[in-house]
Order: sequence, then structure tokens, then C-alpha cells
Amino acid sequence: MEDTKQNDEMSSISHHEDAPKSNEPIPKADFGDLYKYLTGPYKALFFIGCCSAFFGGFNFPLCSYIIQRILDRMGGGDVDYIHDKMIDNSWFFMGVAGASFFANFTQYACFTLIGKKINFELRWRYLQALLRQDNTWFDDQNIEGIPSDFHKRMKEIECGFGRSIGFIIYGFGAYLCGIGITFAIAWIFLFCLFALVVYATIIFNFVEETLNSVQALVESTFDKGGVQAEESFNSIKVIKAFRQEKNCSDHFLRHLEKNNREVLGKAWNYGAAFGLLETIAYHFTCYAFVIGGFFVSEGVHNSFPDESYTGGDIFSCISFLCGNYFFTNSIRVMFLFNKAREAAHPIIELIERVPEISLDDENGADINEISDSIQLNNVSFKYPKAANKVLKGVTINIRKGETVAIIGKSGSGKSTIAKLLERFYDPIEGEVLVDGQNLKSINLRKYRNLIGYVGQEPCLFNESIRENLQNSYPEATEEDIITALKRAHAWDFIEKLDDGIDHNVGAIGSKLSGGQKQRIAIARALVRNPQLLIFDEATSALDNESEKKVQEAIESIEGDSITKVVIAHRLTTVKNSETIIVLEDGEIVEQGDHNELMRVNGIYAEMTNVQEKANRTKDVLTHEEKKKAPESNHRDDAYAGEDTVSEKDPLLEPQRNLQRQNVQNDGSEDSEGTLTYLKQVYSYASPKGYIALMLIGATLVALTLVVMPYPFSKFFYTALQDDSTGTELKNDMAIYLPIIFGMGVIAAILQFFTRAMLHIVNTNLLQGVRKFVYDQILHQPIEFFDHRDHNTGNLTAILSSSTRELNGAAVELYLFIFQSMASMIGGIIFGFIFEWNIGLLFCLIVPVSWLSMGATFALQSSAQSGYKESVSRQEKMVSDYILNYNTVLSLANEKTIIARYFNENNSEESSYKVDKDSLYEAIGPGLLYGFGSSFFILSFSLVGFVSAHNIKSGKDPEDQLRCTLGFWYSFLTVSYLMSNPPDFGKSIQAVRKIFGLSKYAKEGEPGCPIKNGDADLGSEGVSGAIEFHHVYFRYPSAQTDNWVLQDFNLKINEGESIGFVGESGCGKSTIAALLFRFYEPQSGYITIGGRKLGEFTLSSVRAHFGYVQQEPILFNTSIMENICFGKPHATCDEIIEAARNANCDEFVRKKDFGGQPDDKDSFDEVSDDPRYDTLDEGYRFICGSKGSKLSGGQKQRVAIARSIISNPKFLILDEATSALDESCQKEVQESLDQIMTQRTSIVIAHRLSTLAKCKRIVTIESGIIVKDVYKD
Repeated sequence: MEDTKQNDEMSSISHHEDAPKSNEPIPKADFGDLYKYLTGPYKALFFIGCCSAFFGGFNFPLCSYIIQRILDRMGGGDVDYIHDKMIDNSWFFMGVAGASFFANFTQYACFTLIGKKINFELRWRYLQALLRQDNTWFDDQNIEGIPSDFHKRMKEIECGFGRSIGFIIYGFGAYLCGIGITFAIAWIFLFCLFALVVYATIIFNFVEETLNSVQALVESTFDKGGVQAEESFNSIKVIKAFRQEKNCSDHFLRHLEKNNREVLGKAWNYGAAFGLLETIAYHFTCYAFVIGGFFVSEGVHNSFPDESYTGGDIFSCISFLCGNYFFTNSIRVMFLFNKAREAAHPIIELIERVPEISLDDENGADINEISDSIQLNNVSFKYPKAANKVLKGVTINIRKGETVAIIGKSGSGKSTIAKLLERFYDPIEGEVLVDGQNLKSINLRKYRNLIGYVGQEPCLFNESIRENLQNSYPEATEEDIITALKRAHAWDFIEKLDDGIDHNVGAIGSKLSGGQKQRIAIARALVRNPQLLIFDEATSALDNESEKKVQEAIESIEGDSITKVVIAHRLTTVKNSETIIVLEDGEIVEQGDHNELMRVNGIYAEMTNVQEKANRTKDVLTHEEKKKAPESNHRDDAYAGEDTVSEKDPLLEPQRNLQRQNVQNDGSEDSEGTLTYLKQVYSYASPKGYIALMLIGATLVALTLVVMPYPFSKFFYTALQDDSTGTELKNDMAIYLPIIFGMGVIAAILQFFTRAMLHIVNTNLLQGVRKFVYDQILHQPIEFFDHRDHNTGNLTAILSSSTRELNGAAVELYLFIFQSMASMIGGIIFGFIFEWNIGLLFCLIVPVSWLSMGATFALQSSAQSGYKESVSRQEKMVSDYILNYNTVLSLANEKTIIARYFNENNSEESSYKVDKDSLYEAIGPGLLYGFGSSFFILSFSLVGFVSAHNIKSGKDPEDQLRCTLGFWYSFLTVSYLMSNPPDFGKSIQAVRKIFGLSKYAKEGEPGCPIKNGDADLGSEGVSGAIEFHHVYFRYPSAQTDNWVLQDFNLKINEGESIGFVGESGCGKSTIAALLFRFYEPQSGYITIGGRKLGEFTLSSVRAHFGYVQQEPILFNTSIMENICFGKPHATCDEIIEAARNANCDEFVRKKDFGGQPDDKDSFDEVSDDPRYDTLDEGYRFICGSKGSKLSGGQKQRVAIARSIISNPKFLILDEATSALDESCQKEVQESLDQIMTQRTSIVIAHRLSTLAKCKRIVTIESGIIVKDVYKD
């Protein structure tokens, strides 16, 4: 497409983005940069959310303060007094529980809404900013990588700037509250505790840096793989035609393994970070008890209560520890926040970037018409990254109402002039004048709205025909649209469509033929009634009849107000131009009208003579030959009556099945299906032994905290007794503090190995899942990619974005479940050991807690589906807009396009829809989250009531203390985990999207429309005729009942050269698609050598067909690797021979490798191939994305070399030379003519000169053969 390729003249460019140096910090956005995008109500929500999160953090420190008050009462020995105080404080617990519910619900809901709003605002502003950038900026970018990077960053921002902020503030509030309570009760004790702050700060910094570095490495792996995948999905027909699915899959796996080795190397750092975090609580506890025990045993005076320190005062350190506990958890979340800041930085930077060539330059002069002329005055130009000038001192005067034609060889500078007229670039010397004003001084948006531009390779968006034309002129009425379509000779086929102008054209116009797409693109240019029309090879993709009609339409556009600039290879399109300009190497070598230039007898005359000679073959269908034309392809009534394709035709079932699967997979999955998918996720987790050890380790880590109350209670109970002596307390300290310290060491070691193994297992899991996704997509039949929802952007998003979200439903979820279960069950057992009725109470509390947790996860999953439906529609469109940025820029109506990106009619309605879905996600899970956080405190009050009753009944207060602390630590662990649980909702959506792909059968497998036969075509000797038997075919994704081929019967004899001609959309290219078995006929069959094509394996069929298509697709790798795509293990001699036969060896040898980086996004091991040592340096030249660093003719010749290197028995040329200028076409055609004589050749062409060597010409009309002529 014109928008994803560079100009023909950019063949010498070698650009790449400068990667940041590894020792440089990644820039981060300030939170204020994002906060400014929140509107008034959201700013209020942010304030409310911050306050709620901050005060919500007070709940556990306050609870520890209540326990401290209870403990002080236990030291008195008066049972009734202890009972009464415990009852009073239990009611206090219930009050804290109510406040906790409100605060946590509010902060969860507020920050969920804020995260969605920031995400929405950034999507809107980023896309606006992106599509207003100039071409110079786009030249420096990896265009194919932008969509996947866009989706990835938006997800990171939503994750990091949503609920994560609430968790961080929650931890900070808990920390300050803990400090405040401890200060109020025992300020000297607090200052002693601060000695460990430096220690904690060092650990926190190490943890943050480690987690950030690991995450950065993981993201880098995802980014590189996403670019290769996007390139593969965009080129799926090429990959299948050359049977390279396995090679591409193996290369993708090698890429994953290479990057994963680096990620796995960080496993022990990752484990060490979490191990050190685990030690903080234990070290703080030991240190606090040493200092506190000394204060109590030595009777140190506490000035605030004006009495000696008590055991209850020492327990106040638990408030401090609670604060640290949750603050530590917020540190774990901090890396998400920092990652979001990193993701936001380039987005904010782009939003605020003012391009050098701006559509909305306030200083630009208004322009409503072009009243005089457009001039290029001594213009010289070179592309920003190129070494040589493309234009050299060009002066052209284009008068109003005049038709100016610009011709020349590929790379001569023709298209560059069109770019300068559009002001995609500014000249480096000279100036472009419009009505005497420098184009730089004119308002660019208004100027471009006066221009209609039609490029060589038509670009349509995945929308209706109406919407595609309204992208050019938003105010266009239905009458305006139909008029423009008629002027472009497109109305005849559009009015036959069931949906008419509301027919969806598919991704990049995939549901239309090349000529149909081009005519709609011409109509899009005409609908705005432009004053300057630029046709850059606008008719090159049309058949002769359509070209003639469109050319007549172009020439019929008359009037003094219309100026036309025509850039062409075909000289028939420029004969009637008032001025014809001939370019060569960026300079004007001839200028005049047709007659003047013919009299000069120079380059133009030579080109004209060559083309006229070629055009003499147009009369191949002579009167005598018409007599020979068979009538066999007219359907007879008997066949129509007996074998008409019906709705119940079993041959249609595979297509219907696939369409039904498309619908089913777009919907929600039942619980049974989800459970199956979760099992699939687990199957990719490895090593399995690590999983078992990891879960055991996580369980033991949780249990260390559950048994902590035993040494705690012994220590505290001794400290609480009024009659205890310092010696007894010191003895208990000597016994139990080493136990606590030892438990901390054990927990740290367990956490170290658990987290390291989690990292290893997760890395292997993601590698396996990504390989599954890539493999599953790559092996789908072509009709899978025709489905509207299966565009490249969506498929790449599954591979990159969805796999990122798996953790919440993968090993991390199991880790979370096991730790929570161990804590709760351990608490129950601990309770039963020391007090049966408290243990029984635990048994009643745990199921409610689990139900709450499960309901939260379920509601998250349900809520996510609504929001994802809204965002998914946007993701389907963003790839189209970004990859085809030149079209968007030329239309100068990006605001209309962006509004449709968010909503079909109005952006405000879209904003409301997103907010409505977000509200559903915020309130339901928010209520359950608030309940879950308060339920523990509420439960603790019940434990207080039972313990008070037990003490009054004469039971041992120490056992009650032990059970109370056991419950506290058990549920504190659960609350700690619940404060930042895995996002189960997002994860389940990701699981369904990823493993929903498994419902689609791979190409050749049972259940797929494309079956794989058993026979090997090669073993049959690859001989015999190709024959079509009563073939009926329509594209499975077509929205019409019209047949593309109907009752199609044809025999192509062995060794025969046959040409197919006909109007665009008549079914010519469909013949090639069926021979490659990209599709299966709905009825009828095809045979080779008398055997049905379906009896042979797909690989053996495609191995013997060479394919050169109309729009060449090359990969972002070297020229050599692109040629070897047709035969991966080709020798150097074979490579050179193929290049010479395709006439590309000469220009390849002239290419300068120029030290291009070997670490390209898609193919990073090019330099390791030993064949480069033998081949010229030019074969190492990197072609760029879709071959963007080569001219159109150069790309096509490399594609031809790729096709013929395997010496195929059958050759299909689908408009193989349409992109070449006359000189190149002649050279390549001679090579093709020689190659065609050695095999069965099928030529699909608009230019009849291409059919000169064909012995047989078949004319197709509406899928039926109307003429079949053998040449003498």
C-alpha cells in the first residue's frame, strides 16, 4: 500500500531507531502530566479515592492498637474487668470494620474509574497526536511495531495508574498510621525502631531496581516478538504460498528462546528481591522485641502515660509493623506504577510534540482556492536518511486547469514531486509556490482539503464504502457519494452488492479486487471536489477496460478550476496532457506536449515506441480466433436443474462452521470451556517439579506466619504479668527471639526459591503460550484472516497484550490460592489446638471469606468483558490508521477518522460508553473488595467476643491470647495478599481469547475447510493437465450470494502458457487462490494429471507452484533471505542465477550494506549465514518493512527471484510486471518469457503485452469463460 511503503526514490535509505543505552535510565512521565487530562468530576474522584485509600490504610494499625489495649487489660488479672474491656473493644472492632468497608470500596471504585478514564484520554490524544505527525517523524519509526506498542502501553498505563495508585496510597496510609500510633504510645520505642529504616530503604531500593530491570527485559522480549508476528500475519499468503510456516515458526521460537535465556538469568535476582522483602517483618519483630523486652525488664519510664513500659506498649510496635507490612506490599506494586510512567513518557512526549510540518499551524495563511498556479522553483530534495538527492534543481509551472504528466523510470523522482505537492516534505533547496505564496506559509489543512490524491497501491480502511468516502469529505451526502462512485466507474459493481455503499470492504480492502479498490480510492478523491488532483499511477492496477473507463473519467474532469497532475508509467494515460515532463535521475530531461516530444525523438519517443510495440498484441482476439472460441462454459439447463448449489450443500459446511466459530469465539465462554482453557495454561508451565516445589514453598512461607503467634504469645504474656520479673522475661527472650529470627531466615530462603522458581515457570509458560498463539494463527487457512475480527492488529494484540495478562489465571493465581489456603487452614488448626470453640469459629469464617474472594474474581471477569468489547473495537481499527498514515495525512481529516475510532458517530457517546462499562467494573468488584477487607476485622471482633466469654468461663487467658494472635496473623496474611491479588478478570478474558484460538482447526487438520491429502504431487512426476470441473466458488467472508466462479470448466494442458484477462473482480486471481488451495470450491473440483487436487498434500501442491503477485511483499530482512524464502537452503549459485533471471542482480550488487544493524526486530541472525561470505555485500542489504527501502520495481524483481529460485513446475504470474516502468518491464518480461517456456504458466494480466508469449488467451466475465482462444 502507498502508506506503508516509502517512495520509489527511497531505495538508498537505511534507518533504524536508536536504542537507548543499557546504562541510561528509562525516562518516566510525571504523574502531573497525566493528572492534567482528568476533567473536573474525575479530579474529584481522584481526591476522594486518595483520601479513602489513605484512611483505609489505618484499619490494621488501628486494630493492633485495640489489641494493645486488650493486652494491657489482661495483665491486671481481674477476669470480669478483662471480659468487659474485651467486649467494649470488640464493638470498637466492628466500627473499624464498617469504616474499612466504606474506605476500601470507595478507593477501589474511584481508582478503577480513574484508570479507565486516563486510558481513554490517552488513547484519544495519542492517536490524534500520532496522525498529525509529519512524514519525517514516521520515517524514523518502525511503523509495523507502532500498533502493538500502542496497545501494550495503554494496558500498562491502565494497570499502573488505576488501582495500583490506590494500593500504594493505602500502604503509605498504613505506614503513617502505624508510626503515629506507636509514637503516641511509646515515642522513645519508636525512635529506636527507626534505626531499621535505613536498612529497609536499602532493601526497598534493591527490590525496586531488580523488579524494574526484570520487567524491562520481559517487555523487550514481547516487543521484538510482536514486530515479527505482525510482519508474518501481514504476509500470510506469501508464507503459505512458499510453505514457510514451519521455518517462520522455528525462527520465532529461536527468537523467544534467545531472549528468554536473558530473562531466566534474572530469576535468582528476582527471588533474592522477594526473599529480602520477606526478612523485613521478622527482623523488625526481633529488633522490636529485644528493645521492648529491655524496656519492660528494666522498668524504663514511658513519659506519655507517665509510667513504666508494659507489654501492651511493646505490642504497639505491631502497629508500626502493620504499616511496614502493607507499605512493603505497596513497594511490590510500585514497579507497576513506574512501568506505567515509563509507558506514558513517549506518549506524553508525542502528544506535546509539534511537528515541523503541522496541519494546524496558526501562522499559516488561509486558502480557499488555487486561483493561479503551483510552481516548483529550482527544487532539490533528498530524504532525511538518504545520502543522495532525489530531485536536483527541478522547476515546474503547473497552471490552473492544466493537466501535467510526469513520467520516468522507477526511482527517477516522480512520486517525490507528488509528496512535495502534498507537502509531506519540504525541499532542501528551492521552494514550492501556490499562487505565488511559499507553501510553507499556507495553512496546510485547508490546502490539503483542496487536493485529491490517488496512489498506485490503493488503501481502504476496514469500514464501509460510505465511511471510506466520508473520511475524505465528512459532509458528503449519499447523493454526493454515488455521484463520485459513478465518476470513478465504480457504481456499476457497487450497486450489485447486497449492502450497496454500506458494504464493508474488509481489512485493506481485502473483500474487493485490486481494480475495485482503486476505483473506490479514485471516488474518495473525487467526492471532495478537489481543485488539484494528483494521480500517482492511479490506473496501474486496473484491467484494460476499467483503465479505459477510469481514464475517460479522469480526462472528463474539466473546468478551469481543476488542475491535474498525472504520474504514470503507461504513456497511454498521459498522451492528452497539456504538458508532459520526463524525469531521469531527479532532473527534467524533456518537457512539452505529446507531439512536441515525439518530434524531439528523445527518451519520451523511445518509451512511446517500446510501449506501442507491446500494445500491438491487443488485437489477439481476431475475427478468425473468435470462431475458435468454445462455448462450453455457458451453463446448460440440465446441469442447473440437477446440480444447483443449494443452501444444504455439504461442501458449504466447513465454511459455515468456521463462520459459526467466529461468532462463538467473539462471545463469552461457559465455565466448562474456561476450566478447559485453564488446564491448557497449566500445561505450558514447566518444569512441573518446580511448580510442586514452588507451591510447597509458598505454603510453608504462609505457615511460618501462622505459627508465629506461639513464640509471640509466650513473650507477650510474660511481659504482661504484673508480677513478672525481668529475669523471666529475659529468659523467654533468649528462647523465643532466636526462634523468630530462625523462622525469618527460613521464610526468606523459602521465598527466595519460591519466587525464583515462579519466575522460571512463568517465563517458560509465556514462551510456550506465545509459541502456541503464533503457531495456531500461522497455520490457519486464509479465510480465517478474511474475517473482520482477525485483522493483523487484533491477532498481534492477542500475542503481545493478552499473553501479558495471563499471570492472574496462571501459576501466580495458584500461588495466591495456596498461600491463602495455608494461612486460613493453618489458622483453623492453630485455633483447634488451643481453643476448640475459636477453631470452630474459624471454620465458619473461612468459607465466607473464600466465597467473597471467588465472587470478586467472577465479577472482575464479567465486568472486564464489557469494557474489552468497547476497547476491542478500537484495536480493530488502529492498525489500519497507523499503518496507512500517508492516506490519513493526505485526507487531512484525521479528526473524523479518530472520532470513528471511538464511536461511529460521536466521540462523546463513546466516552459515555466506556465510562458506563467502567462503572460496572468499579462498583461490583469494589463492593466485594470492601467486604473482603472489612470481613477480617468483623471476624476478629467475633473472636474477641468468644475469647471474652472463654476468659469469664475460667479458661486460660494465655490460650485466648495465643488464639487471638493466631487469628490475627492468619488473616493478616490473607488481607496482605488480597490487597493486591492477581487480576483474575483480565486474566480470564486473556485466557479465553488465547485458547479460544484452539477452536479453529489448523489448515489441513480435521474440521478445517482446507483438507490435507495423502498423495505427494512430486511422486506423481508432476505431469499432466490442470483441469477445473464445474467449479463454483465464492469467498467465505463475502457478504453476497454472487458467485466469483460459476460452473467454471477449463483444461490447462501440460507445458501450456495460458493468459487470463477480464475486468477487475471477474475471478482471474481467484483461479490462482484455488490452485494454491488457499480456498476450496463450494462445488466442483480441480485435478492435476487426472487426480483431484485435494488428494495431494498441501505442501507438495504449493511446492510445485511459483507465485508472483501484483503487490510484492518482502520481509524486513536481507535481499538474500528474501530470495531464499522460496528455497531456504539454496546455494549461492542458485541465488545469483535467480537474481539474474529476474534482472535484479545488477542493482543488488550496487547496494551498499552500510553497516546496517544486525539486530533487526524481525530477523536478527542474518550476519551468521556463511553464504554472505561468498555473495556480494549488496545481498546483505536490509529491505525494510514490506520492502520499504526498495523502489516498487526493485521489490517486484526480488519477488520474482524468490518465486523462480525453486524452479517450480507451474508458474502463476498475477500482474507480475504491473508495478514496473517500461524499461524494467521489458527486461523482466524477457526473463519471464524464457522461464515460461520451460513449464506450465498461468498469466493473469491487464497489460496484453504481458500475454505476448501465451499460446492461449481466456477471457472471463463474472466468473464465466466467455472466450477461449488459441493463438496461431
